[in-house]
Amino acid sequence: MKSEMQSHYALLDETALTTIEAQAAQILDEVGVELQGDPQSLDAMASVGARIEGERVRADADVLRQLISQAPSSFVWRGKTDEASVRVGGGEPVFVPFYGPPNVRNHDGDLALGQLEDYRQIVRLCDQSRILDSTGFQLCIAHRGEELMPYTELAQAHLELSDKPMMGTVVSEEALRDVANLAGHQDGCRLLHLINLTPPLVYQPNPLRCLRASSELGQASLVASYMMMGATAPVTVAGALAQGLAEIMVGLSLTQIYRAGCPVVGGLFATPFSMQFMGPVFGTPESQLAQIAGCQLVKRLGIPCRGDGLVTSSKLNDAQAGYEGAGAVSASLLGGADLILHSAGWLEFGRTIGMEKLVSDEALIATNPYLRKIPASRKANMTEIPVSTERCHVSSRL
Repeated sequence: MKSEMQSHYALLDETALTTIEAQAAQILDEVGVELQGDPQSLDAMASVGARIEGERVRADADVLRQLISQAPSSFVWRGKTDEASVRVGGGEPVFVPFYGPPNVRNHDGDLALGQLEDYRQIVRLCDQSRILDSTGFQLCIAHRGEELMPYTELAQAHLELSDKPMMGTVVSEEALRDVANLAGHQDGCRLLHLINLTPPLVYQPNPLRCLRASSELGQASLVASYMMMGATAPVTVAGALAQGLAEIMVGLSLTQIYRAGCPVVGGLFATPFSMQFMGPVFGTPESQLAQIAGCQLVKRLGIPCRGDGLVTSSKLNDAQAGYEGAGAVSASLLGGADLILHSAGWLEFGRTIGMEKLVSDEALIATNPYLRKIPASRKANMTEIPVSTERCHVSSRL
């Protein structure tokens, strides 16, 4: 364990942490994790002594921890300039915007599928922000009429409109490599790729291929388990964390088999699942406890950890969105999260990015009492940040 990886607030004591780690080790040894549709991943795990039965992988937790220990405790995520680059795991949280929603709610409150100009406007807002450290990627699922925008055009928007670091695409391995070439991956870690596994205990083919491509190119991978307690994970916080830890240890280990020393971030998040409307519930005390404890467990692996930002179940940028999001980001900051994804703009269980919320969320982050230090250059009343007055083109479809 790397001594410098410490949480800001220790929710769990040593006994509780070692108990959850022992449960994760038992899951890895007795139940295992499925690596679906990618024989190369199975071969990689077999090369370090894992037992392979079909697509089921059972592994020794100590071996996986030793592999993960080869990853750096911090790394520089490079922008187009040195001034725009940031260090992930350097003691201050790196804030990254919302990732992946299909819908956009514009400044007038209209809801529609995202269009290219919406996308470019969101990139501009992220670039103008003094809090957000990255422009992310897949800020919305952008369309041109009925067709999806090519991923290369989305990448060009980031490269054209901002010097800040960007995330990469995980649409496919081919797309990942194309964007990495556009971003200039030969010059260091230019991209961070979101590798979401599928709880419980499954990696699907595309994330596995993207994980390998990202590692081989020397780019960063964020390996995350996003669990729904009572549906895709045990209903208890401790049980969910044990499952999630087992899951991410396999993905994190694969990165180091492919390229020892390549940068990684680990993410554990669990939120209750509602049996009333059959969906996750954000902003709950249980999810906040899972977030703080998840940071502790990931930091004990000696790598940077991911937290969640102002996530909410609300459809609107209202009081509910404010208090749910404030609780969520406070839990990430209390846990000492090194990279906070979905920092701003999240609405409607993650289905919508709100233009107004993107701006107002930054003000909440800047005034959060648990954020001990934001450099003066990044502190700002967000009303001071210029926002383009150009009206976004929004589809009439709801």
